[in-house]
Amino acid sequence: MPTERLHAPGYPDIVRTDEDRGRFDRLYDDLVRVTGLAPADALLHAATQFQLGFDVRAPLEKRKRRAKVYPATGEMIPDVPRPERPPAPGSD
Repeated sequence: MPTERLHAPGYPDIVRTDEDRGRFDRLYDDLVRVTGLAPADALLHAATQFQLGFDVRAPLEKRKRRAKVYPATGEMIPDVPRPERPPAPGSD
């Protein structure tokens, strides 16, 4: 059962949107829980890491994949089933 993420006590001026706040909270939570930094130090380090573009995501939090597109025409690639592979030699 995952515990609730720690929320930063404040946000620097560069954190503007809700998505930015979520990213900053993930950085802050990781620095406090995983590395064991004091909350004040974690706040400073999270601000630096946020500016550098770092992000911490849980293993199950994945971003949506982009659709495959033909590079020259911009057309969508249809989902075609892959052909079945023959058994590897010696796998009897």
